[in-house]
Parts: sequence; C-alpha cells; structure tokens
Amino acid sequence: MNHKEYEALVKQVNQYALEYYQLDTPTITDKQYNDLYQQLKKFEAKNPLLINPESPTQKVGNEPRKDLTQFNHKIPLKSLSNIYNYEELMAFYERIQKQLGQSEVEVSIEPKMDGLAVALHYEKGQLKVAATRGNGVTGEIVTENIKTIQSLPQQLKDPITIEVRGEVMIRHSTFEKISHLFVNPRNAAAGSLRQLNPKITAQRELNIMIYAGIYPDINTHTAMIRFLAKQGLPVCPDITAATIPQDIWSAIEIIEGNRDKYDFDIDGAVIKVNQLAAQAAMGETAKAPRWAAAYKFAEEEVVTRLDDVEFQVGRTGVITPVAHLKAVNVSGAMLSKASLHNKDEIERLGIEIGDDIVIKRAGEVIPKVVRLAKKNNKQNPILFPTHCPCCKSVLVQLESEVALRCTNAHCHDQVIEKIKHYVSRNAMNIDGLGESIIEQLLIEKLVNNIPDLYRLTKEQLINLDRFAEKSAANLITAIHASKTCNLEKFIFALGIHHIGQVTASILADRYQTIDAFLAADYDDLCNIYGIGKTVAESMKVELTNPAFIDQVTQLINLGVRPSYKAKTITGELSGKTCLITGTLLESRHKVEARIKENGGRIVSSVSKQLNYLIIGDNPGSKLDKAKNLNKKGASIQLIDYDGLQSLIDN
Repeated sequence: MNHKEYEALVKQVNQYALEYYQLDTPTITDKQYNDLYQQLKKFEAKNPLLINPESPTQKVGNEPRKDLTQFNHKIPLKSLSNIYNYEELMAFYERIQKQLGQSEVEVSIEPKMDGLAVALHYEKGQLKVAATRGNGVTGEIVTENIKTIQSLPQQLKDPITIEVRGEVMIRHSTFEKISHLFVNPRNAAAGSLRQLNPKITAQRELNIMIYAGIYPDINTHTAMIRFLAKQGLPVCPDITAATIPQDIWSAIEIIEGNRDKYDFDIDGAVIKVNQLAAQAAMGETAKAPRWAAAYKFAEEEVVTRLDDVEFQVGRTGVITPVAHLKAVNVSGAMLSKASLHNKDEIERLGIEIGDDIVIKRAGEVIPKVVRLAKKNNKQNPILFPTHCPCCKSVLVQLESEVALRCTNAHCHDQVIEKIKHYVSRNAMNIDGLGESIIEQLLIEKLVNNIPDLYRLTKEQLINLDRFAEKSAANLITAIHASKTCNLEKFIFALGIHHIGQVTASILADRYQTIDAFLAADYDDLCNIYGIGKTVAESMKVELTNPAFIDQVTQLINLGVRPSYKAKTITGELSGKTCLITGTLLESRHKVEARIKENGGRIVSSVSKQLNYLIIGDNPGSKLDKAKNLNKKGASIQLIDYDGLQSLIDN
C-alpha cells in the first residue's frame, strides 16, 4: 500500500465507521470492517510519520450527533484493542506480565456484548444522567430513553453516588418483531436508544448489561461486578477469573461455545486485569486501556451441502426456489433451509445441487446463502420447472419480471397464501386463522376461496380438530367483526400484485369507495403520484379479471363494508414538500407513508420549493444540489431520520 492508497483507505473506513457508530446502518460486516482496520494499522506501524490524525485508528467511536444534547465524560470511555487468535492472546498476556513485573497476572474473562456502550450516573442511589460513549470524551444524553429499560433500576438498593458502564442491546426474541426496520440487533439497539421520542424507545423493549463501575474501596473487577449486582443492576453472570494462560484460553472457548445460549448478540470475550489498582498503574493509550483486550470471534459462516432445491408457490403465483441443506448449526440455530430468491441469484452464485455452499444468518436472524465453497464435479444444475409444482399449470414469465408465475387462481398453495394474507394483522386482522386451520378448512372443502370464510358456521367448525364450542364461536365472531373495515386495509387484503400497505393507502385516499376503486381507469392510475405504470398494469389485469371482480362482489354481498375516513391533518409536515435521499433506518416506502399520513407531500426532485430534504446514508447528489440552492437563497431544511421523527411527534 502506498501513501495515496492509505489516504483513500482512511476516508473509506471513516465512512464505514460513520455508518456503524453514528447512523446505525452498517453497509459491511464486522469482519470486513476489522480487516480494513487492520490494513490501516499495519501501514501506520511501518510508516508512523505518515499517520493521518483523522484515521479511525486514532479515534474512539465517532462524533456525537448534533441533534442530541452532548455530555462530557469525566473519565473517557475508551474502546478496546482487538485480538483474534491464541498467539495474540499470549502476546497480550506477556505484555501485562512485563508491565506489572509479575510472573502470573489474574485476569477476568466475560462475554463481549454487541450493543451500544453507555455511562450511567447515580447520585444518592438515584439515576440522574445516562449518556452514550460518542467519541469517548463527548457522548449524547439519552437519560429519558434509558429509563424505559425495565430491567434497569432507577433507584439503587443503597443511596450511593456511582458511575457505571454498560451495553444496551436488544434480545433476539425482541429483534424478530422489528427485524424489518434494522440490519441487526446492535443497530436496532443503537437506533432505538438515540430516538428523540422515548415512547418509540419504550416500544423497542431494550435491555442493558452493566460491565463496570467506578466506586472506591473495591479491589477487583470481579468484586465490583458482584457489588453492582447487589445494588440491583443487571450484570452478566458468566464472568470468571484465571491466571494460567491455558485457563484463560479455555474460558474464551467456553464463551464462544455457549454463544447460542444467549438471547442477545455477543461478538467476543473481554479480558481484563482483575486488580483495579493494577489497571490504574498500567494506564491507557490515547485510544484504549493497556490492561484490557477484546478477543473477537470470527463471523460465523458455515459450509454445508446443497442437497436439493424446492420450488414454492406464493400468493401471487410467484415461484420461489428454496435451498434444502444438510442440517447445520449457525449462530445457535439448526438450519436446513434458505431462500435462493430467484433464477438470477442462483446464476450469480454459480451453484448446483450437491455443491458445498457457505451460509450465514444475516444479523443473526435470516439464513442466507453467501457463496459457493466447492464444486461437486458433477453436472447437476438447478432446473427451474415449466409447470406449477402444486397444480401443474404451465408457468409464465411476464416481460417485466425475473420470476416465473403460476396464473391458476385456484392453485391450492396460492389459495392458502392468499387467505393467510387476507386474514393477517395488517390486512383484515382475523385472529385465530393460522396456516394449519386454513389448510384443514381447505381439505374439508369448507373453504375454497376467501369469500367462503364468511359462509362458515360454528357448527361446521366444532366438527373439526382443535375446535371446541368456545373456540369455534370466537373464530366466527372474529370473522364477522372483520366485515367492518378500513378501505385501505381491504385493498391491501385483496393481495393485488405490487400493492402493499403504502400503495393501498394512496389508492384509498384517491378513490374513497370500493365502487370507485373497482372503476379505476388505467390512465387515471398512471397519473396518481406514488402509483406509476407497474401498479397501474397490475390493477388493469385484476380489474379486467372476472374471477377477481366476482370475489370482491361476493365479499360485498356477504356483508363486508370497507369505509373511508378522511384524515384531518395539522402538524409540522402538513402541506410541506419532502424528499428522501440516501438509506434510512426504515424502508423508504414506510417513511414516505408516514410523511403522507402526517400531511406531507412527497416530491421526486430537489427544487427551491422543497421544504424538507430527509438525509440518510450515502445521500448522493440531491444533498449537494439542496446545499447549492440554499446558498442562492432557498430555505430547504436538511434533516435526518430522527429530525423527521421529531417533526412528526410535534
């Protein structure tokens, strides 16, 4: 690496650090980031006179956000130096031996939680201030948000004044509920804690684990943890101490082997000199304490065999390839299936049945096929079907799509998926109709389509498995309650291709009655902002489809009464033009929908008439154009995701 390449890498890694620490929207994995970071360190070690002071190796974390109140830490929150193997662990242990002049040094070993570091200040036992690490010296005050964490006491057992430090995180079981909003649990925790609205933070069900305290008359780190636990603070119970290198290594291996037992992410083990006086004697560098290190686990990628590919039928008839794998444990979960998305993705991966492939759980949740590991030296390609795997109808490929599609509206698998969608929470919200019940209703021929749900009787249900008189009555009640519904939910429930919740809301606002919706004109649809030709084409297909019209007519005749309630909107966004640039914590469609719900109007380009430019990650040329217009007298307000949230809340 030459000096020019080094400067480019500094800029690149700083951008990745910004995405990770400040925007909470990483675009690369931890391993990829650490590899680039190590490249910087190697160059700087060989060329100390060329070190750029802006290099991430010279900084702790990232600058605090300007829209949050800042807090100056009396004792800086340093980051930890990383080690990656047994040799580096031994080198770290030998350094502390040498610096302390001891042949044996007791160290503590504990899991390294992957969350957001915070400092908490208690005065006379009462929680007064909570702040993020920020750049290590200056953080962000998040006291009110911290107080939403139910496991954290706001009053300690004793009336003591103490500073404690911990890691805020989201449990895996909680993250599954909001995984559509965030990349992984760490970013979910960071984004939630730094919300401007504590009510939103409370909904995210954050947790915290305290890992250190600053308090006199306690001699060791392990004793400090026991003391903090007695004060009612949540601490990690899996902390041990050891003096022999092999015992230290064994403790690390135990933590790594037990990763799957935790309901939260851990990405390594923390090793600290246990004697607090020895910690003080060893001191710190500008970036990290000399008395501690983080052993980082390798990002868990597992090689397994692709045994077969199954083709499944979705509610719109789209055929999705699903990989059947030789069962393998990945991040604590036994995986035997993973989505292959479509034909193009399979071709990109270059995989065949029988090949060894690399899989991982993206964000510790979603199984993903990463790449080919080893060819099987056999010609066993993945052959896409020509006929539907369920009903055997001939598959078609629309000109504008990659996917193959079954066009038989009576296809059993499609009907199941359509009914599941219709009764789902965001659609008609009919509680008690799970997949197994729907399957049973179809097998017994009590239901052949969505309208048949409204023809069911309690007497019919009682004769089925899993039903007693009360459960049958409850389901019938829930079905009939759904007859009174919002027009936008009904439109969404119909399952028209390309019409999600946002588009359904736009269509409901435009047409306001089901009759007007069914009479929608193609040219009119194309002219509705936020619709476009793709949705208009899907609407045209369905509105000229006798089976679709018959289904809706049946639903209306059976008493389904979708209604529209005009929205009265008075808020900061009412009547204001908004434009999003870059990537936000939520999908763009969802953010745009929220803007519209609060009276804002989405535009497609930057102009002097633009009121708000909402800036996400990698904003591009629109931000530059807005800044240039502001220099010329425009008044475009530049805000981020939390700034938008603040406008909505107000």
